[in-house]
Amino acid sequence: MSATDNRVLIVDDETVILDILEEHLGAKGFECAVANSASEALTRLRAVDTALLLTDIVMPQTSGIKLAQLAREISPEIAVIVMTGKSDTASAISAMRAGADDYILKPFDFEEMLICIERALDKRRLIIENRRYEQHLEERVKESTEDLESTNRTLLSTQRYLNNLIDSTADAIITIDTEEKLTFANRGAQHILGYSAEELVGKSIGDFYIGGLEEAKYIRRVTALNRPLQNYETEFKHKDGLTVPVSMSVSLVPAEGEEECAMLAICKDITEQKRLERELKEMTIRDGLTALYNLRHFYDRLEGEIERAKRQHHPLSLLLLDIDGFKSYNDSHGHLEGDRVLREVARVITDCTREHVDLGFRYGGDEFTIILPEAPEDQAHQIARRIRETFEAKHFDLLTISIGLMTYQEGQSARSFIQFTDSMMYDAKRSGGNQVHVYRPEEMSEQHSVDPTT
Repeated sequence: MSATDNRVLIVDDETVILDILEEHLGAKGFECAVANSASEALTRLRAVDTALLLTDIVMPQTSGIKLAQLAREISPEIAVIVMTGKSDTASAISAMRAGADDYILKPFDFEEMLICIERALDKRRLIIENRRYEQHLEERVKESTEDLESTNRTLLSTQRYLNNLIDSTADAIITIDTEEKLTFANRGAQHILGYSAEELVGKSIGDFYIGGLEEAKYIRRVTALNRPLQNYETEFKHKDGLTVPVSMSVSLVPAEGEEECAMLAICKDITEQKRLERELKEMTIRDGLTALYNLRHFYDRLEGEIERAKRQHHPLSLLLLDIDGFKSYNDSHGHLEGDRVLREVARVITDCTREHVDLGFRYGGDEFTIILPEAPEDQAHQIARRIRETFEAKHFDLLTISIGLMTYQEGQSARSFIQFTDSMMYDAKRSGGNQVHVYRPEEMSEQHSVDPTT
């Protein structure tokens, strides 16, 4: 490894992070320089050849993404790794789309960081070696123009080399003729689609797009506008019936003397990226204690279910639950035991509702709410009763549950839907608790009916 290959520039506006990274990477044999701003980093990059830029995404004045782009203008072969918090993975993904080689999550796992750095430096060395090799080939071809046999051997070696490069990448590389048929598929494509090269070549690309032939025609129309299609996300159909999310870059490959062009597509499997995005989304909509959905997600889903009920003319019911006597129980038994009760209520809600249909939420404190799509009043009442009886059977001292129930009425707002259900729940508590109170418009004078089993 040359001295240049060992140079790392660390950029972060937090001095503590710079000190930690400089000390740790220096102990691993890297020649480290640090900068706490983008302007200082650019000055260093212009003055000293640097192998790797390790930069935070969020910085004052100039973002890490912009810094990475400016660094590549100064040194096109520089390796770039961005650092970000777990809550901002989307920015890291944007940075990679903008040209970064990889990203590292804070807080750091230094073993993973070293692996990430070595991988980025290996990629840089491969790019440099490939560039040198290409320059070497150009010189050889120029020197061998008078020796046809020598030139042919060089071309054959080059072809093998390029074929090995194409087959060594995990990305799918495919070519498609003007009739939307596959003419080439590398090993990456064979792995992503689950077919051999022989099975793929000659097949319509529409057989593999989730959108079929229409999607294939759309992609050709876009690329026909004389601009490559970059980072187009779609899904491929795998041989085993599953779908594989991919990010595609597609460009036209003109052939001499032909009006229409073939297409070259490079496709990256983004299954892991999509999984991380789903996990991050779940973290933002789940209650940390009970694992039910949180209050913010409740309002979003309720609005959506109301619109769906209106559109499809299906019933929609809502339950609001409160634990009778919870404050006294929590004060006398302690918060840890109180948390255990809350988790148990969440488990009862999950066990007593329809999987993949009903939606349970922690409304706040010891209150919970459940959206019951396509559930008329009688079905919702059965579910409410089952929840009340199941929790009572747990025998947490004298703790019980009071439940308010309402079935959506045409023209009602989400706010009034919640308020009426909430008033039923408080009526149940005022009536002694451990009851289900149902709101019915035709019984406005009485305001509710009581579960006859309580």
